Amino acid sequence: MLKKYRPYIIIFYALGAAALVAAIFADLRLDIALNNPQDIFARWFEATGEMPCRLLTTVAGVVLYYASDKKVMKIFGLLCNFGGGAYLGLHVQRYFFRDDLPVYVGVIFGIGVAAVAQYCGQYLRIPEKLKKPLVILSLAGIAVMFAQLGVIEITKYLWGRVRFRDLLKAGSYDAFTAWYHPNGINGNKSFPSGHTCSAAMSYLMMLLPFVSEKWYKNRAWCFVIPFVFTTLTAYTRLVMGAHYLSDVAMGGIIGFTLVIIAIKIINQKFLLHFPER
Repeated sequence: MLKKYRPYIIIFYALGAAALVAAIFADLRLDIALNNPQDIFARWFEATGEMPCRLLTTVAGVVLYYASDKKVMKIFGLLCNFGGGAYLGLHVQRYFFRDDLPVYVGVIFGIGVAAVAQYCGQYLRIPEKLKKPLVILSLAGIAVMFAQLGVIEITKYLWGRVRFRDLLKAGSYDAFTAWYHPNGINGNKSFPSGHTCSAAMSYLMMLLPFVSEKWYKNRAWCFVIPFVFTTLTAYTRLVMGAHYLSDVAMGGIIGFTLVIIAIKIINQKFLLHFPER
């Protein structure tokens, strides 16, 4: 499958590398020029950009429960669904609910969403031949999500880069550092962008051609749709003053790379289930 995606992979990494090179000279200038935290478009993507990551575990959990015949996998699916629902609820609480509402309101909301998803899942009609592929893809998606959360958080702490909006609060750009200069653990977490990496979880759409002839024929869209969504999320992080060009470029690269690794592993380990076409 990677051979089919090769042109898109080359384009992606070429653009990512170009962005990192441009960022050496333009990181601070771009944020100064684009900064507008009141922009409605940017605020919307601040609230929704992480949704691919936040919804992933719930969706994968429902699929695991109804596509697997193994009891242990069904239990794991339930845990993923309701745990993912609580994780989603925390996000909804932060960006969509009133600030004066307690956190548990968001958690209850998220668990409610998970319960509805679990109930609706019983009406799925999954062909027998697709059950094992869907289980494998769901597990791969969950693994990619946890991997990106770990990589992003560890890198953020180690890099300790000051966000642009914090520079504005301080009234000086003196604390700005280039993206290739790690500052150590200091509480600052600008590099890389978690929002952009979470948005890049939408690249998991590139797994769909493994189980659907329709998606295989339209596999270009499995790259284009996530690329547009992730790029818009990345751009709005600059507008919000939350990140620099290099932050969002690296966030996107990390998310995309983890998806590519997942595809490669699936090709190598499960070739009997997913023959190269």
